[in-house]
Amino acid sequence: MDAMTLVRERIVSAYYAGSKLRNYIVHEFRDVFMIRADAITAMRQKRVLVNGRGVLDSHQLADGDRVRVEVNVAHAIQSRLHSLDVELKYSEPGLAILLKAPGVVWPDVEWAAPALLMLADLPGNHGACLDDGRVVPWFSVNEVEKGVRSLVIVAATEERRDEVARSIASGLVRFGIYALCHGNVPQSSIDGFDGNVDIPETEVFEKWCLYNHLPVDIFSHVSVKVGSVVKSPSSGHISAVRALVSHATSPNLVLRRFMFTLGYPIAGSQNYTRLLPNHKDKGALLAYLSVEMPSLAYAGQQVSVAVDVPPKLLAVCEREERFYDKRLLRAQSEINELGPVGDSPCLGSDISLSVSDTSMSDVTLAEDRPSAYVTGFKQFCGHRFRVTPDTLIPRPSTETLVDAAARVLTETGTRSLSRVLDLGTGSGCILLSLLLAIPDTCGIGVDISEPALAVARSNSQLHGLEERSAMLHGSFEGFTTDTIILAEGPFDFIACNPPYISVGKAARMHNTVGHEPSLALVADDGGYQAYRAIHASLATNPNVLTSEGCIGFEIGKDMERGVRRIFEDWKEVGAFKDGQGFLRVIVFQRP
Repeated sequence: MDAMTLVRERIVSAYYAGSKLRNYIVHEFRDVFMIRADAITAMRQKRVLVNGRGVLDSHQLADGDRVRVEVNVAHAIQSRLHSLDVELKYSEPGLAILLKAPGVVWPDVEWAAPALLMLADLPGNHGACLDDGRVVPWFSVNEVEKGVRSLVIVAATEERRDEVARSIASGLVRFGIYALCHGNVPQSSIDGFDGNVDIPETEVFEKWCLYNHLPVDIFSHVSVKVGSVVKSPSSGHISAVRALVSHATSPNLVLRRFMFTLGYPIAGSQNYTRLLPNHKDKGALLAYLSVEMPSLAYAGQQVSVAVDVPPKLLAVCEREERFYDKRLLRAQSEINELGPVGDSPCLGSDISLSVSDTSMSDVTLAEDRPSAYVTGFKQFCGHRFRVTPDTLIPRPSTETLVDAAARVLTETGTRSLSRVLDLGTGSGCILLSLLLAIPDTCGIGVDISEPALAVARSNSQLHGLEERSAMLHGSFEGFTTDTIILAEGPFDFIACNPPYISVGKAARMHNTVGHEPSLALVADDGGYQAYRAIHASLATNPNVLTSEGCIGFEIGKDMERGVRRIFEDWKEVGAFKDGQGFLRVIVFQRP
């Protein structure tokens, strides 16, 4: 391509008087200097003149100065293309197919098509590419999503774009997509799916199709083949699938909803996907692999473009397998540390467990079963506690609640024997760890679940705390009026790790959480239901606490403002961060 020089002149206005030349160039000549580095290079090469002479880039401009720049158009285009990860995969007069990387947006793709053709000196393009030295963008036909590696069909004119769109609508264009899906996708489920959406919201689905310019039988134009399946610590399995989608200018969206409807959502953070831990910054773990379409310039010819699977997606599978293996080793290590415990005299007759014969193959992480439920035990605050699927698995972050309670009781305790109430005790690990930490303390654990209370009692027996603790049935709504609970009070401290995961967040969380009791994890009202219920109960009878008694809550990330608002009539006496630096516990003193 012959070098083309573009000349621009501007008169400095009073607004820019006193400005440095380099700042003026960047702001006022951005139509010709597509990136800042080009403007700096032009000034250094004396292709920027002020009143007919070369000056330093730090030169201060005056009102009425004449600034003249010379731009090598080809260099400017090459410079911008260098900053974009876009490749030309096919071209014919008035049409191109480009491969864009994640992060590249549709205006860049539409600009890059004619720019690439012009620099490649391909026929039928450069005269139409330039308008007063600037590249005239083309028109993208299929969807261009920023976070997805895509093959994009781009047309020179609106008429040619509409012609391709008609070919897509008639099923003459097929897009190939590679995607990573949650779960072990059975090919039989896909083959047995007839494409009909048998859901109560059929009318909603039809409206969705209408809104996205899709036929209502769009799922019958999707074919999926399951490829490799790898184990994942968060999803059990990750399945790699290859799909062909026709009749859609938004094949990515169609495939996402298709797999979501089958119950094997694509990993990602977009609509109709589900997050994959360790990869939360990804829009969707999928990529375009091929485009097949009839040529518009050469009658009877078929255009076929194919690219390889992105190494980044293959790396995701490798990482998931690596994470799985590490977790498997940790689980086996826990089992080995426990040794045979099936005959332990500390367990009640209604609770039995044997892991003495447990081997690596018994740790069923492929089903995402937590290792604590395989071993039957979990370490917490330096002590071993019994856990079952009826109880929440203790987290290290919850140890912050025990530390906070111990500190408050030590600093403010006025009685020789402090009394503690653990609301929602579960396995009893919070209450029992506190009793083990402070010998002159006794207390009760309250839970609505009888199976959980049975586990808590076995842990009390395991640690020899039967005489200093009791496990009672009760609820957040009724604990301040329950005569049996009140008979054990009043309490110096109430410790509570309530359910605080919102319903919406729980639906997006990975499978491990699905093995734990939702009653101990999930709450309505955006996760604040339990806090409101407890506040209402304490308002009914605050005398469940001593006159200077306190309540300490574990909270979720960024929930402190909401919890403080609920307990705004109480005095906040402490806020404690967990080991990761997140605010995890807030302590309030009764009014």
